[in-house]
Amino acid sequence: MSQTEFADIKEELIKTVQEIMNSDLEDKTEYDHEKAQEWVSTICEKIIKTLNEEQRGFKIMCTGTIFPKGNAALGFSAACFWNSKTDGSITVQYESDNIHCFVCLFVVQP
Repeated sequence: MSQTEFADIKEELIKTVQEIMNSDLEDKTEYDHEKAQEWVSTICEKIIKTLNEEQRGFKIMCTGTIFPKGNAALGFSAACFWNSKTDGSITVQYESDNIHCFVCLFVVQP
């Protein structure tokens, strides 16, 4: 049985993550530092649950960051040692007038 390659599902993963982020954040008109952790945790949990239900045979790790939109910059990076044919990662951004959110998804064959 051949393994699914990351490239075969990458666009589908991006679409799923974007849909969940848009759905959960579209009604958040203002950044709320007291609720931001809850928002990003909920998003990451929904992503993991949705992708796990699809039973693709991957291990999935999800991290998220949410912060108020302003003049400050944010940079982050990740490095992994894995099979670049079957494993991979994506970063998806959500932006509104007042909020930035980034979700990084790591998808690895067991």
